Amino acid sequence: LWGGLFALIFGMELGVMRLSTVVMVALGSVALYSLLRQLGVTRSRSTLGAAVYLFNPLTFVLAFTFMTDPHFTSVMLIAVALSVRGLNPADCRPRIIVLGSLFAGFAFLIRQQGALIPLAIVLSLLFARRLRPNLASLRLVLQVTALPAIMLVVYYAWLRWVNDVPEVQSGFLRAVIERHGWAGTWRQVRYLSYIALAYVGFAAIPLVLTLAPSPRRWRWPWRMRRADEGSPSPVSAPSGFFTSPVGWWCWLGWLGVAVTGLFFLTLRGRRMPYIPQFLGSSGFGPPDVRGSRHVLIESAGFYSALTIVSVVAAIALGAIICRRLGVAASPERAGAGVVAMVLLWQLVGVLPPSYQYINQSGSLDRYLLPLIPLTIALAMWALRDVRLFQPLGWVAVLLFGSVATAGTRDYLVFMDAVWGMAERANAAGIPNTKLDAGSGWDGYHLYTLMLDENITAARSPAGAPWWVYFYAKPTDSTYLVSTNPQSNPGYYVVAVEPYDQWLEDDPVAVYLMALNGAPRPVLD
Repeated sequence: LWGGLFALIFGMELGVMRLSTVVMVALGSVALYSLLRQLGVTRSRSTLGAAVYLFNPLTFVLAFTFMTDPHFTSVMLIAVALSVRGLNPADCRPRIIVLGSLFAGFAFLIRQQGALIPLAIVLSLLFARRLRPNLASLRLVLQVTALPAIMLVVYYAWLRWVNDVPEVQSGFLRAVIERHGWAGTWRQVRYLSYIALAYVGFAAIPLVLTLAPSPRRWRWPWRMRRADEGSPSPVSAPSGFFTSPVGWWCWLGWLGVAVTGLFFLTLRGRRMPYIPQFLGSSGFGPPDVRGSRHVLIESAGFYSALTIVSVVAAIALGAIICRRLGVAASPERAGAGVVAMVLLWQLVGVLPPSYQYINQSGSLDRYLLPLIPLTIALAMWALRDVRLFQPLGWVAVLLFGSVATAGTRDYLVFMDAVWGMAERANAAGIPNTKLDAGSGWDGYHLYTLMLDENITAARSPAGAPWWVYFYAKPTDSTYLVSTNPQSNPGYYVVAVEPYDQWLEDDPVAVYLMALNGAPRPVLD
């Protein structure tokens, strides 16, 4: 509906669809700013927190795509911001609660893990002891859950009896679960818990850097109170850092996940980025074209350093958040409790779509996007009483934003070159049923045809890339758009088109290739 509104105003073009995502991400950053203000964060720090999210490379590149993840994340932030405001124990606003639940329902319509938002809010109220077996509590629960529940029922009724569930949506998850069972699920939980920490640590590097001048004013978190300092036991909680033993033990658990995950994945030769799709060794955006894209940085030391920095930032982030567990009750703490519970359940929501990658990387980086702004919100709430050197954080944001801008620009230019070559092939009389121009082109032009004609077997030769089997079965791949002629044996080059990149030093080009023996098309 959101994209349709933009198409109604500006016309149905792919650039208009990208614009709709950019605007939605901008609205999400405004919602994050509002959420931070409700958590008691100052205006300047709230602006910094919103900028850290907005110019995080993963957020930035996804803002220029058609993926549902940035739309979901923005609507989720709006729902959480409204819910935190409406559920303020000092000034409860039922109408705002209902409005927040409406946006939670919208989030569900974008991605099904949105159903976890009202569940998380109800659980946060339960843990905060704000629910009792009385009519007022029932009314509060209904304000949070009624609209999302209605949307859920209507959606699944429409999906089951009107739209019908697509085969690729209904079959893969059940098959994967049956094949790997609970052992595979437990492995996914362990790995994704660590990988999520590494990614949010990377995103929070600018925030962690703002603490650089401050450690002398803190006592290290592993220094414990002595009994003669008023502590009830020789070992309870670190002096001057954690506000309660609960925070200390939670941070130890956080630290354990980070260290053990780093150890075991390093043994397997894996480094950041662990689950590349939109952020990978070849730059920004998925390189889903035959021949892929050049590796930007080939040094293994770079990826080791990136991994270490991300994990160290994640450990520091855990200490920042856990130190505030157990603080005195306040409207800000109540809001932070809602954010924390939504964050935990959104981590659970990463699991279902990740199952299909259980034998590959384990998941995709874009699935982790909703975790980043919620973690930033908790960190900024926990740092309210800590002096920050904000200029250093802004320098890091500027660096992140500059790299993200260049990388996103390179991705868009790359895709424009690929699609431009495919359009030249179409103009020369090559139909899409004989052309493979990468996952984006094939999915856009062939997926509906595959469903309408009930094509169940791929027509391309054996060894075709994954997207051909997933949603481009109608093509026989007689002609290809590729970035590397050597990666396509049995094909000859028809045309070549160089394109420009800012982050890539080597010359790059896209090629139109034809199967040996196929007619050579005449291009304009």
